Amino acid sequence: MPVRRHFKSTISVVNMPGAASAIAMEYVQKQPADGYTLLGLTSELVSNQLQGRTSYNHRDFTPIIRAHVDIGMIQGGPKSPFKNWNGLVAFAKKGERKVRLGGTGAASFDQIASMIILDSAGIADKVTYIPFDSAGEMHAQLLGGHLDAMYEEPGVTLSLIEAGKMIPLIVFLKERLKKFPDVPSAGELGYDIPPMMWRGIVVKKGTPQAVVDRLEEGYIKAMKSSMYQAFEKERMLDMFPGFLGSKDFAADLEREYGLYKNVLKKLGQ
Repeated sequence: MPVRRHFKSTISVVNMPGAASAIAMEYVQKQPADGYTLLGLTSELVSNQLQGRTSYNHRDFTPIIRAHVDIGMIQGGPKSPFKNWNGLVAFAKKGERKVRLGGTGAASFDQIASMIILDSAGIADKVTYIPFDSAGEMHAQLLGGHLDAMYEEPGVTLSLIEAGKMIPLIVFLKERLKKFPDVPSAGELGYDIPPMMWRGIVVKKGTPQAVVDRLEEGYIKAMKSSMYQAFEKERMLDMFPGFLGSKDFAADLEREYGLYKNVLKKLGQ
């Protein structure tokens, strides 16, 4: 890994699944604030405390970098009773049954982002959100016709989309993606645009500034490597500028906290 080469030291990656990263957050807070324990996580850093999963929030951590953001999308499958976004809305409003929408995790980012779009379309009460523990299981359920649609990033299912097995219905952006010119955007339809799912690195608050600066420098150099840039392109993570340095990342977390607080209150979460 480029980061490992830059620091010339061993970096051990420990996966701590469960509670939308709250378990990992709790673990990091029990370690010394010396920069030797880093936390790689997503937007759950902001939403976990608001949803009562942990007593810690984004202000208990010092951001290092935000690497990129994922582009949200609702996708249909080969057995879905609609083939485009207008079809999904029409099917939902017809009311023969509720639309079965999959996402990873209950009260998760997937659900929050999807419900913002569904509420804007006036069909939130006509959709049943079904949480899954793994994306693979969710994909299988959509392909098998047990789901009508799902929340997913296009980079994850690109090969299935190109094979015609997944159908992109709407993208959660202000404008359409060049990669999917026929797929409408939330912005063009006048919908509220949900926050994006990001991935970044943080450390425990109180870590010396010199250490924070050193870590930020290392990650920035790693992100400029051909290895990382190839990964971003392959996963379609380069379609929207997502990088933020430590100070800008901290400011954006404050903005997001206010946004999530309002959204969760509106959704009754």
